[in-house]
Amino acid sequence: DKPTLMSLLDSLDMKGRMADAPVRIPVLDRYTDRGTIAMGKVESGTIRPGMKVTVMPTRQKFKVDGVWSEETPLASARPGENVLVKLSGASMEEVQKGFVICTEPACRSVDKLICQIMVMDLPDQARILTAGFTANFHAHCAEEEATVTKIFETTDRKGKVTKGARFANIGQTVICMIELARTVPLEPFDDYPFLGRFTLRTEGKTCAIGVIKKLPPKKE
Repeated sequence: DKPTLMSLLDSLDMKGRMADAPVRIPVLDRYTDRGTIAMGKVESGTIRPGMKVTVMPTRQKFKVDGVWSEETPLASARPGENVLVKLSGASMEEVQKGFVICTEPACRSVDKLICQIMVMDLPDQARILTAGFTANFHAHCAEEEATVTKIFETTDRKGKVTKGARFANIGQTVICMIELARTVPLEPFDDYPFLGRFTLRTEGKTCAIGVIKKLPPKKE
């Protein structure tokens, strides 16, 4: 049954890729060449030289000095294109792997999320998933330490739902809350699929794949 959820996620992937939506470019890497240049894939929106962008999670604002595809300067880049983006006045510290280049309204940046995960595998010393389970959270280009803090419900392979379950087993789907060690730029899966899906990994195993259902309310 594993490939079907994966293929569903892949087929939904294109939904969020709108050229007229706000810009979202998760940063894969960066280097310095007479200024800081970020590498990433345009996941939504259209980026052009001269635009003002906000880098999440720090909310710092920069002007786009140039956009390239490999060596070729571009007048604009649309969803699906791998680009190099030069940000005026940005240091290497201010643009890191897992940050997201946005136009306003910028994406959310959170350290808590409510999600739906499918438990694929578990480490040898923890054969059930309970509150307190820790793993590495991988979403777009970001990686962060994560803890499952609360399980709301589980659904087994036969479709039996257990509200307020204390634990989950391999093969079950779980609605739970996850807390992250630091804030990560994320969005609910329904809004931006590429910023709303993730994997939980530990000890070289993919323990779960998941989608973000809900983020905490915005602080005013």
